[in-house]
Amino acid sequence: MSESLKRIPVSVARVLGSQTGKMDGLGKSRAQVFLFDDYVLKIRPADDGDTIDVKILQWLDGKAPVPRVAAHEVENGQDWLLMTRIQGKELCKPEVMNQPTLLLDCMAEALHTLWAIPVADCPFERTVEDNLSHAEAAIQSGRFDPSDCEPETFGPGGFENPRSLLDWLKENLPPQDRVVTHGDFCLPNMFTDGKRFTGFIDVGNAGANDRWMDLALGWRSLKHNSDGHYGKVYPNIDPDDLFRAAGVPKDEEKLRYYILLDELN
Repeated sequence: MSESLKRIPVSVARVLGSQTGKMDGLGKSRAQVFLFDDYVLKIRPADDGDTIDVKILQWLDGKAPVPRVAAHEVENGQDWLLMTRIQGKELCKPEVMNQPTLLLDCMAEALHTLWAIPVADCPFERTVEDNLSHAEAAIQSGRFDPSDCEPETFGPGGFENPRSLLDWLKENLPPQDRVVTHGDFCLPNMFTDGKRFTGFIDVGNAGANDRWMDLALGWRSLKHNSDGHYGKVYPNIDPDDLFRAAGVPKDEEKLRYYILLDELN
């Protein structure tokens, strides 16, 4: 048993009972994640006792298929979030990637599920200006790490450095088409039962934003998961088919803008 699970809060233990879980290695956050049959337990450093994703999950409950908060406790500097587990397989799994129609239909359903939520009712604002401010702070402090960026972003044919990209983003802010967005709309964060879309995970960046934030990240995720970036090639997947499936004409300028914006965040 993990040392973390030996110190489990009473409210979390009450829900889990005698269930045993296994640690999940997927993801890049600082959190420890344990998978149970019907629950997911996320343990991370406490964030003022009330993490934003708990509020987002509670707000989205009933509006979109997201995990339900089963228990949430902050003890001894640790934040314990127990959620119901979304059933199905991540869209990045080979059995889904080998069915392009299912894959694209699920992504389109996911987008339209979010877009159907009245954006005026969304209490979580996500603005480009906020993204740019965070990026500027990271660059100025030396915390920005370009190693995870696309190879063409900087250097010959690209931007000279992160500061020049930041300046370009400030000068070329496109008109906003605000909807409720996921904020990290990539294939591992969406699930299917093999017939349709079944739910989202990792909604901590969800909120009111331009619809092209999700479209751009979804397009890039399709590209990376199908072109060999992660090791396997799926030749029957064309990332541009996402726009056809979603019923949105491709906008090259917005696509490029939001991919570049994400490079700095």
